[in-house]
Amino acid sequence: MVRTRSKRTLAATIAAMSAITLSSIGVVAQDASPAASGAAGAAVEGVPTVPTGYAELDQALGADQPFTGTRVTMQVQWVAGEGDSFEASITPFEQATGIDITVAEVPSGQHETLANVSIQGGQASDIIQLAQPATIVQYGRQGLIQPIETIIGNVDKLAAETPTDAYRDAEGNLWAVPYKAGLKSVVWYPIKAFEAKGYQVPTTWEELVALSDQIVADGSAPWCVGIETGPATGWVITDWIEDVMIRTAGQEKYNQWVAGELDFASPEVKNAFELVGQMLFTPGYVLGGSTGILSTAVTDAMDPMFNEDMANPGCWMHKQSDWYAPDFNPDKKASGDPAFQSQFVVGEDLGLFYFPVIDEAIGNPVLFAGDAFLVTADRPEVRAVAQFLATPQAIEAWVKAGSAISLNNTTPVEWSAGNYKLETAANLISNATFLSFDGGDLMPPAVGSGTFWSGTVDWISADGTNLDDVLAAIDASWPAEG
Repeated sequence: MVRTRSKRTLAATIAAMSAITLSSIGVVAQDASPAASGAAGAAVEGVPTVPTGYAELDQALGADQPFTGTRVTMQVQWVAGEGDSFEASITPFEQATGIDITVAEVPSGQHETLANVSIQGGQASDIIQLAQPATIVQYGRQGLIQPIETIIGNVDKLAAETPTDAYRDAEGNLWAVPYKAGLKSVVWYPIKAFEAKGYQVPTTWEELVALSDQIVADGSAPWCVGIETGPATGWVITDWIEDVMIRTAGQEKYNQWVAGELDFASPEVKNAFELVGQMLFTPGYVLGGSTGILSTAVTDAMDPMFNEDMANPGCWMHKQSDWYAPDFNPDKKASGDPAFQSQFVVGEDLGLFYFPVIDEAIGNPVLFAGDAFLVTADRPEVRAVAQFLATPQAIEAWVKAGSAISLNNTTPVEWSAGNYKLETAANLISNATFLSFDGGDLMPPAVGSGTFWSGTVDWISADGTNLDDVLAAIDASWPAEG
């Protein structure tokens, strides 16, 4: 079965990928222009310089603060340390403009459900963060959200500074403001414990299998895996599938799959599932087995790695995006204090290695995702906040904390200089054979954030024995059009 999808949508996706390779991620950006270094007449951290190129933003930053006392509501999926970092990034703007930005932090799973219900019911927050471009575009096509051309005004500036194509519909209408990137092709590991055991970071799939076997032989579990996120449970495994798919099938086949031109039941996709299954279902590989995978929360999955202050990890490798640590280190979570600094330092105690090469002929591709903001209301203060979110200053504190990758290509490179995590990300991106956007986030929502997620849960529940049925069911769920 072959599904049909707008060729314009696929072309936009590929264009967005190309844009990222050309320095549109802040960690490899050029130096910022003077208009990205502070408030009017003085450098104020987290506040853009006037003129910004955006009308309502300039108005908001005026000396008379015309929007003082107004309120803008937001909903994001960033909780705990991530939520704290976002709040720290927008607080200077609130102080400079007098706009009260009220942020509802809703955990992933509940977040997507609440966003959908509130948008469909006309009771949504003014601005909502989402990680699924296909869902955002669908809301736009349904007339449920505001055109970004209207909200931003200077959309040419936005398009020049951020990768907007993935958020456009077939007619070219733009429906979101790109904000932050997440690097998915990485594995977290305990640096000092690796050194103590003499383990070497694997660079090939064969080495990854051999290391996993060695850890099992040494009496431990190689992998920390937890995927529970309520209604969104499953996305962690779809990331695994996508990362293996780009390494085994290559960019062209991957893009065909994302566009609905290559079935889930195809040999290429089935092979990717089977290789992931090798890691998930080999006895002893995953701490807690399939039951643990399904019942452990995403934000708790790596906790056993910190056993005995990381001297005796309960699991040794965690395939998760760059954003995970230190925000979800156990001591950071337990503190409840936004200013708390984890005793486990990224780059010293916790490291990242590249998810290994599988086919040398394909090379070392990188999978990434992006967070963007859709807008549901059109008021001057809402426009000002949306325009602010399009500037580097809206993520400045987060980048400087070493936990975010800006999607604005005018983000000053010095903001991330010397940071282990962001420099690791920059190195992987600059050396990538090609970059691919998260495929599930680009597929029609009924599949990408629907049956693809739930299908992986069914697959794990059966310890991988029902793969053919799972793939057939996902294929059958693909909408006849887009």
